[in-house]
Amino acid sequence: MSGLNPDHVAWCRRLFDSLADGGTWAIPRNGLIFRRRGDRLVLTLRMPHDPQMPISAAQLRAEQDQGFEDTRVHFGAAGIAVCCGIDPTTSAPSR
Repeated sequence: MSGLNPDHVAWCRRLFDSLADGGTWAIPRNGLIFRRRGDRLVLTLRMPHDPQMPISAAQLRAEQDQGFEDTRVHFGAAGIAVCCGIDPTTSAPSR
């Protein structure tokens, strides 16, 4: 857990424990939606880019990729596997 805030890691564990199997959790700032599937957190949807957004499609994608990686690291430190359940070539980073 080197370099990670232990309070944030504990928050991740509590959040995961509060989700029923099949329950969803979203990150509003980047539009990632995860679903609990057994003992894993699975990325199931990405908010698509809209031309009216104040950032480009590439910038949104970069923010979503970083959000996925941050989620994977922090939940992983809490003992929860995070994976991608959507097509890595069109919608999510491959994990």
